[in-house]
Amino acid sequence: MNSDLKNFILNQPDVDDESVVFTVRLRLARNFRKYPFPHQMGEKQAEQLVEHVIDAIKNFSQDTPLILHMKDTDKIIRQVLVERHIISPEFAEDSFGKTLIWLVQSGLRILVNEEDHLRISAFGKKNEIEKLWQILNDFDDNLSQYINYAFDREFGYLTSCPTNVGPGLRVSSLVFLPSLKLTGRIKVIFNTVCKLGCIIRGFYGEGSASIANFYQISTGPALGKKETEICGEFDAVLSATEKQELSAMERVRTSSIKELIKKFFDRIYDSNEGISSDDAIKGISILIFGKNLGIIKVDRCTLKKMIYRILPGSIQFEMGRLLQEKERDILRLQILRKELVGLYV
Repeated sequence: MNSDLKNFILNQPDVDDESVVFTVRLRLARNFRKYPFPHQMGEKQAEQLVEHVIDAIKNFSQDTPLILHMKDTDKIIRQVLVERHIISPEFAEDSFGKTLIWLVQSGLRILVNEEDHLRISAFGKKNEIEKLWQILNDFDDNLSQYINYAFDREFGYLTSCPTNVGPGLRVSSLVFLPSLKLTGRIKVIFNTVCKLGCIIRGFYGEGSASIANFYQISTGPALGKKETEICGEFDAVLSATEKQELSAMERVRTSSIKELIKKFFDRIYDSNEGISSDDAIKGISILIFGKNLGIIKVDRCTLKKMIYRILPGSIQFEMGRLLQEKERDILRLQILRKELVGLYV
């Protein structure tokens, strides 16, 4: 495997060192005027579209593209890409024309032939929304010089899903909200967030469940809104949600969290049976909560990245082969023991 690609995968996602926000993503949905939407395309059309996109990017960008055609990509790699929020579970399916283009310098990722012809994404930290939009917008402007987008003067950019029609921009963030859940405030906050036009989803986005108090907040339908308006409103919602989580944190009894941390360490060091990914994520999330409460001393980003490292695909990717579930559980336990040395309550 290309070493640049391997490093790219292992370093994803670029997590935020905030107590609440993990990552922020801005995503544009775009379609070609001359091709039918992806679900109506034949194999030849899909392959032609991929080549058109690659050629268009090379015409204006000096960025180094790493290109992965899903039909030629190993199952383990596809699983890792899903686990690290680089592609959707649907995109990982072995289907013609589905291609990931990663631009090394800018960090932009283009999914070709997903739900729309193009899903162009920029990832970053909470305080980078304006900067990310500028990078994304500049790239989109340049690309539009070589691709005739499906655009309507009245409605804006045309997309497969009506909720994306208009600017085609969606902003989302993965957040960690244990205090709101523990204090029973989570439903109230989510109701408010939804009234403000945002959507609450699970760990892997649309159609997925929440894992260990991790949620994805994203913007909803934005027809008639300007992109800067969408970014500004989302930034305000994200900041308000973070403020509510930090406020709820002040009412959490640290003694109960200390006990949960102790139980997790006992499980790690006293068991030789291995540990499932679900139990490991729950345990690491408790450690992150402990860090937020000042109970343990550890780099927050290290814990956040560990969540992704111990997932099934990532463990197999690191080992370079397919593993049985029991093998993964034992290796996961070994990784946790090694990485958690030095933490204390």
